[in-house]
Amino acid sequence: MPMIFLSTLLRQSVYDSNNRRVGMHSDLYVELKETFPIVTALVIQTSLSGGRLIVSWPQVRSIEDTPVQLAVTQEHISTYTPDADELLLRRDILDKQIVDTQGFRVVKVNDLKLAQIKRTARLLGVDISFGGLLRRLSGQRAFDLLKRLAPAGLSERTVTWNYVEPIQKVSMTGQLALAGAGVGTSATATAATSGGIVPRVQLNVSQNKLAELHPADIADILEQLDVEDAGAMLERLDTMTAADTLNEVETPLRAELLNGLEPARAANLLERLAPDDAADILSDMPRHEVERLLSIMPIEKAQSIRILLRYGAETAGGIMTTEVVSLSQETTAEEALAYLRQHSSHLEMVYYLYIVDVERHLSGVVSMRQLVISAPGTRMQDVMDPDVIKVTVDTDQEEVARVIAKYDLLGVPVVDREEHLVGLVTVDDVIDVIHEEQAEDLSEIAGVDVEEPEEAETFALRTALSRFSWLAVSAIGGFVLALLISRVFGSLFALGTAFAQTSGLPAGLDARAAVGSVLCVVPMLLMTSGSAGSQALGIAGWRLRSQRGRDFWGGFSREVLLGTVGGMLTCLLTIILTWLLFHSLLLSVAMGLGFGLTLLVAYICGLILPNVLQRLHLRGSLISSPLLNPLIAVVSLCVFFAVTLQLIPRFLG
Repeated sequence: MPMIFLSTLLRQSVYDSNNRRVGMHSDLYVELKETFPIVTALVIQTSLSGGRLIVSWPQVRSIEDTPVQLAVTQEHISTYTPDADELLLRRDILDKQIVDTQGFRVVKVNDLKLAQIKRTARLLGVDISFGGLLRRLSGQRAFDLLKRLAPAGLSERTVTWNYVEPIQKVSMTGQLALAGAGVGTSATATAATSGGIVPRVQLNVSQNKLAELHPADIADILEQLDVEDAGAMLERLDTMTAADTLNEVETPLRAELLNGLEPARAANLLERLAPDDAADILSDMPRHEVERLLSIMPIEKAQSIRILLRYGAETAGGIMTTEVVSLSQETTAEEALAYLRQHSSHLEMVYYLYIVDVERHLSGVVSMRQLVISAPGTRMQDVMDPDVIKVTVDTDQEEVARVIAKYDLLGVPVVDREEHLVGLVTVDDVIDVIHEEQAEDLSEIAGVDVEEPEEAETFALRTALSRFSWLAVSAIGGFVLALLISRVFGSLFALGTAFAQTSGLPAGLDARAAVGSVLCVVPMLLMTSGSAGSQALGIAGWRLRSQRGRDFWGGFSREVLLGTVGGMLTCLLTIILTWLLFHSLLLSVAMGLGFGLTLLVAYICGLILPNVLQRLHLRGSLISSPLLNPLIAVVSLCVFFAVTLQLIPRFLG
């Protein structure tokens, strides 16, 4: 069964049964009622002026052959009127975003794969590979030639249609539309019929595919969409699934999604969450929005969340839950089991029972194992362990994680200054803390907030200045080394008094002196390009770790823009520093331009190389930085020499 690609069909002429040319194939109509949609009609462009003819599938002989053949003569073609729920593949699916429910990701449709089985043509899946895009741009023959030269890089990546969920949203008119890739392209775009009527295309797809996924997988999908599309998808889920999914979404997208929902719906989702999870989400929202949502929620639930919001976000009080099993010392094992049967369904963890006195002072702990093997009449004070490992509400979250890891606990109780039991930090909260601390540590090492690219979508001047500050530190440190080298070895490069006598290129400056000045700033270049490369490696490594290499191009343009701004600012700083060193403005400009371009190249290398290694099934994380840093240094030095040594003779001339 030969495979047919839409990009190939769109270039073909259409002939009738008498081999007379009817026009150019323009699009295909499909209906989504079955697992693999059936092609219902061909759209033929009959003239250069834009005339169109919609031919029903029974009038088509085959789309497998070249050119496309109709089964009737041109005079006997009857115009087809599509139903409201039929879609055009080129207009409504190609280049749009869809959800791959098997890979838990949002992908862009680069091509569409079809097959003709006997007298029926069906849509089998979508091609999301770079090769699919290249096939559309270059044509099938050119693509086949390129594939022979580089088979690995142009391998096909098809998602079969049964694992596809089109992204839907409601437009201002209330009509269902298909979200475009990067822009909100409506699926109700015009498609002229023979009578000039514009049909209103409605999606008729399964609503259950997403609900069958784990909330964490749905959250991965939502994080790859813009807020509007993610909110629309969240609305389609049932309340419990939506609440669990919202809890799995990364900060601060959770707060943005919540703001986009109706207050009653948002409060309902928060009510389904554990108090600590709800407090984490609300902590990123404005105070007035928080109060509005809490006022809608039940008083008891709202009060628990308010208590948690009083504590610092990075303390035990900020990450704990107030829902904890506490029993009195006089409670028997039988009574404790009865209590758990009635009240533990909503609790996060019931592996430990915490024993308190009449004033709720924490006095002991009983494990679930100890409770089960105890005789029914055994009192808790007789089996409890009085040596309880605990933390206070103001204990730093990193210390809480250390305590849980050290003692192999599933949770640790939290007490206030008077030793009253106020909450519990569970191991799942600690995993989040470890993730945050790893990001913070890596950010400090790389000199860049590695989690910021996942949260921000557009260029931010503040971010650019923050990254440049570390480049400036490296440049100034390198300037000190350049100054030292020029003083110690200046005579070898003929740098003696020539640069100090005038501002501008002195008459006595020769090629030896120019090369000597360039060599003096090499340590400055290596330190600065190393800093830029480390920033890029930090971002690329974190994205590979947290997103497993998905959506590499998603934030690439933003990062390149930030690198460009950093290179320009470093260029200006280099001009100033080298002028102070050599007192030659034109020479400083030449080296400054070389610095700026070199840093941009180093930054791009830091972004791309880890991803290349990962796709070659090599280690592409920061662990491989001992390999990548020298490689970036070599590339940087070559670029700097190539640019600077080309500019200096032009300035000398």
